[in-house]
Amino acid sequence: MAESVLRQEVRAGRILLRAAWRAAMGYRANFLMTIMGGVALQGTQLLFLGVLLAKFQVIDGWRFNDLAFLFALRLAAHAMYVVPFGAMIRIDQAVQQGDMDRYLIRPAGAYLQVITSYAPLMALGDLLLGCTALAIFAPQSSVDWSPVKVAFLVAAVLGGGLVEAGLQTFLAAFAFKLTSTMSMRILADDTISRFSGYPLTMFGRWGFLSLTFLFPMAFIAYLPATVLLGRTDQLPIPTWLAAASPAGGLLVFTLALMFFNRMIKHYNSPGS
Repeated sequence: MAESVLRQEVRAGRILLRAAWRAAMGYRANFLMTIMGGVALQGTQLLFLGVLLAKFQVIDGWRFNDLAFLFALRLAAHAMYVVPFGAMIRIDQAVQQGDMDRYLIRPAGAYLQVITSYAPLMALGDLLLGCTALAIFAPQSSVDWSPVKVAFLVAAVLGGGLVEAGLQTFLAAFAFKLTSTMSMRILADDTISRFSGYPLTMFGRWGFLSLTFLFPMAFIAYLPATVLLGRTDQLPIPTWLAAASPAGGLLVFTLALMFFNRMIKHYNSPGS
């Protein structure tokens, strides 16, 4: 029975996503310009990293090639969040304008309808830059690549995307009580964008532990990168936890989704 429900949810999600992306791609000029805007927005962070390292040469023991790999891993993981889940940004609007009324009476799940309500075109720019950066900087890093490490990298990208999706889903769930969560979600997104591409141990032991267990940003890119680069001896946590970091994404997202579905019970229709 559960497998049948899951199959129906997957099929409904595929149909809704296809419709959303078909509608978004109807205007080709806007489609291309929006993608380029996404590339430019994320590319400025890599430019800043290059300027910073041109001045200081090294950050917390990390040189440019390994930092660029960390940045690429972070950006690729971000793309794995924002392409399928980017429509979550409109959750406040869905609650305030009563769109949730329709979502709750349709056979597809409410969460699925929220994340397929529109196609976030700019996310394709993130995906393009993330994949390109990873293809360029991964071979230039100090990682001694093997099939096992490539598989770990793929798992890290997917897991990092789920961590970010879980964090945003958790914060979005408060919309059913507070009606406005945009400021919290922007703060979380800005924190991840600004700091997750750097060695998090530079914030000190307690800062690192906070960014690992309270706000699990370390699981997005830093912990997997330390495993691939052989830098786990620098971490104030067990090596096995860093090695298991890709699985953290599934745990974070599952818990956040459960919390989201629980908070829906607090939704009050605006009557529109």
